[in-house]
Amino acid sequence: MDSKHRRDFLKLCVASIPALVFTNGLSAKETKGRGVAQPAYRTPDSLERYIDPLPIPKQLKPYSTSKDKDQYRVRMLQFKRQMHSQLPPTRLWGYEGQYPGPTIEALRGRPIVVQWENHLPAQHIFEIDPHIHGAMSPAPAVRTVPHLHGSRSRSESDGLPEKWFAPGSSARYDYPNSQPATTLWYHDHALGITRMNVYAGLSGFFLLRDDDERSMDLPSGDYEIPLLLQDRTLDDLGQLVYSPTHDDGLKLPPGVWGPEFFGDLPVVNGAILPYLNVEPRPYRLRILNGCNSRFLNVSFNLAKSPTDIPSLVTFHQIGTDGGFLPNPAALNKVLLGPAERADLIVDFSGHEGKIVTLSNNAAAPFPGWELASTNHAPLYEFMQFRVTLPVSNKGKSFRMPPPMPFAKLDETKATATRDFVLSELMDDKGRSLGLRINDKGYDDPVTEHVKLGSIEKWRFINTTEDSHPMHLHLVQFQILHRQGFNAGAFLSGKLQFMGAPRPPQANEAGWKDTAVVNPRDVLTIIVRFEGYTGRYLFHCHMLEHEDNDMMRPFEVVPEG
Repeated sequence: MDSKHRRDFLKLCVASIPALVFTNGLSAKETKGRGVAQPAYRTPDSLERYIDPLPIPKQLKPYSTSKDKDQYRVRMLQFKRQMHSQLPPTRLWGYEGQYPGPTIEALRGRPIVVQWENHLPAQHIFEIDPHIHGAMSPAPAVRTVPHLHGSRSRSESDGLPEKWFAPGSSARYDYPNSQPATTLWYHDHALGITRMNVYAGLSGFFLLRDDDERSMDLPSGDYEIPLLLQDRTLDDLGQLVYSPTHDDGLKLPPGVWGPEFFGDLPVVNGAILPYLNVEPRPYRLRILNGCNSRFLNVSFNLAKSPTDIPSLVTFHQIGTDGGFLPNPAALNKVLLGPAERADLIVDFSGHEGKIVTLSNNAAAPFPGWELASTNHAPLYEFMQFRVTLPVSNKGKSFRMPPPMPFAKLDETKATATRDFVLSELMDDKGRSLGLRINDKGYDDPVTEHVKLGSIEKWRFINTTEDSHPMHLHLVQFQILHRQGFNAGAFLSGKLQFMGAPRPPQANEAGWKDTAVVNPRDVLTIIVRFEGYTGRYLFHCHMLEHEDNDMMRPFEVVPEG
């Protein structure tokens, strides 16, 4: 049966059976023997919205504890799970057989050890492009290497892309947790296939706690919710489809790299369009943009439809990638590039009986203003918060965090200013062949050697038509400013600034490990290279871009 007829057949089945009966994972033979009706599944484009509760990732417990550290075991497994109750189980990859992976909670100053084990099959879920660096023969199709994003860890535990290991192998990583409380996340980083491994499900939250956070009256327990926002595409049988495109929206054949991927379905914590019943009280929402390419401009909307006039709930951002902000920022929208995090306080008080929709209005691709028409369907809504629960007494009192001590890095102490030109290689049709930093790819020799303990300014000069979320491993940095430049003059080798420097927004004025540089802009950050010596990375966190080839190594060398 071809695709068109299969779709028509499935839709006919749905129309014939209005009610769904679920079998709790029983096989067809078992359900037949028990007289239980088998479910009639829908196609992804005919799903009912907001009928499934939001899944909350389970917390992973250590298998061993001692006076000095905790030890964890994390297996990478293939499994099947429903992403929506009206879809058949989807084949996924996940840490400990979960999508997203289980949340790891750690305490500042208490190291942990994680034994990462690859138990995946030898065949990849998706076709591999063998022309991408790192994916060429004789590299096996299935290989993984975990990266704890935002962590200050030794190079050997950082998750360097070339340090992958195949099914049947494992690696032991040490995480010192010697940094302030914040929202970190772990995900796969295997050279040349990061985009597909993460898309298959290999990502999860890592929440670092400390005494300062514990002393605050922040919502916790049932009132602290991690939200991993992603986009996915499924076929009529409910299986993942990885279908990248060119910038103009042209789809590519399976197994061919494309510069961007935008899924058709909004996914939160592995579920399509879920809902969460909440009390009329403040909640702490730990939001992560885990999309491959999609930017998210997140808001909380009381309007019934995305086409209605927005009625936005004001919220406060209290933290970003590297921890708490110096001062909470009052917002009604927050822009997050892939890999950026936002620690939010959303107060549902006064909204009893109402529905608040987690919404998005970011263009795809972002910023989108260069395009004559939209090539990718927008994802206007991700989930609902239903303010239907009575206020319980188990939640502790809440107050907004007080101003936090924050020391700005001194520009006059910077020992170097380094420029990184972001560019895109094009064919004769104006379509991408890959991306570069300073005309170099990941496999080119290291050109950046920085001294341990030194302070430097790094400038990212964006000559492309996309915004890029630039990420540095090992360190957290501060944004100094963004500023336009004369693209024509730059073609002749002159960096000529235009307009006044624009300081970071209030919700960016803290420690960051990922920051967005817009087209025809220069993003200037200031970094102290503290922690460890060794090899690390910086790259665009649009996964299609880092795979080909907007990623470079840098080397931290001993002081002096």
